[in-house]
Amino acid sequence: MTALGTALDRWLGRGEASITTPPMDGAFRPNDLLDAAASALQAPAPDDLAVTALGLVVSSGCSLLRVNATGGAPVASFDAEIGALAGLPDGGAAVALVDGRIVFVGGRYDGKTIAARADVQCITVLAAAADGALLVANGSAAHGSADWKRDLMEKGASGSVWRLEPTSGAWTQAAAKLAYPNGLLEDGDSIVVCESWRCALTRISRGAVGRGARVLEDLPAYPSRLSRDADGAVWLALFAPRSQLVEFVLSEDRYRRRMLDEIDSDYWVAPCLRSGRSPLEPTQQGGVKQLGVMKPWSPSRSYGLVARLDGAFRPTASFHSRTNGRRHGVTSCLTSEGRLYFTAKGDGLVGAYAYKGSMA
Repeated sequence: MTALGTALDRWLGRGEASITTPPMDGAFRPNDLLDAAASALQAPAPDDLAVTALGLVVSSGCSLLRVNATGGAPVASFDAEIGALAGLPDGGAAVALVDGRIVFVGGRYDGKTIAARADVQCITVLAAAADGALLVANGSAAHGSADWKRDLMEKGASGSVWRLEPTSGAWTQAAAKLAYPNGLLEDGDSIVVCESWRCALTRISRGAVGRGARVLEDLPAYPSRLSRDADGAVWLALFAPRSQLVEFVLSEDRYRRRMLDEIDSDYWVAPCLRSGRSPLEPTQQGGVKQLGVMKPWSPSRSYGLVARLDGAFRPTASFHSRTNGRRHGVTSCLTSEGRLYFTAKGDGLVGAYAYKGSMA
């Protein structure tokens, strides 16, 4: 396409310059299944789940908590917040702190700490590889994990994926120039990565440092962490919905720069883990209460969504907490003992849904 054609498309809002988002349809047809799930644990901002020898654990601030335990002390506490968590084959856990350190709890590496790298300061995901290595996703080279909104609104694509050898502490880069890698899953000889800002899953082949090929794209929400169940199905957490309003702001550079410079990040026109708590939040047409009731189909900056994918990473089912729901900001999910567990970080709880292979 010529430069004139591109300019005309931008002026008229057509072609690649059109501002559209995929509908919640097909396998993503809305329902209220996440809101029907039982509350397994209430905790401040629960974020990442893992299965260990101690059972199912979740990260919450600076602590690791048992999901199905009532009361009691945390499994472990740290001097910095936890950014990511992974269960290891030996029953231990690898814990990434927001300052870049990786600490091992239980298992053969119990008590070991791997120092932070200067270029890996935004660890969003950890995953155990079949060969004993640890897969590490660095969401952004420009911002820490707490500034994920800024990375999105600056159209960041500086993320990377690494292989870490726990014994030697050696790091090897597997992929670069990723748009906020926020989920990892080893799949044979390759790694499938969730690129949150591209709303896509990307396959990274072993030995090839680059962006890789798309496995699933044009998702209706921003993807987060991945897990695989005993049947080979893949579970995908999606932490916030896409919207035409946010896509429009991303296309308007001058307005976006002023917004980032002059407005508090809580009130940006941007996705969030929980909306509706302040009258200062931005709204869009339809996203207001009518007769004191928030309609489930209203536009929302926050949402709860888990998707089930088949072995080829095709969506087959989904579980929702809509605009008026109470399970927003889902950042991780996995199955354990016949239940689907998920973290609703925006609403401060871990949910448990008795999933038996159907939507009923």
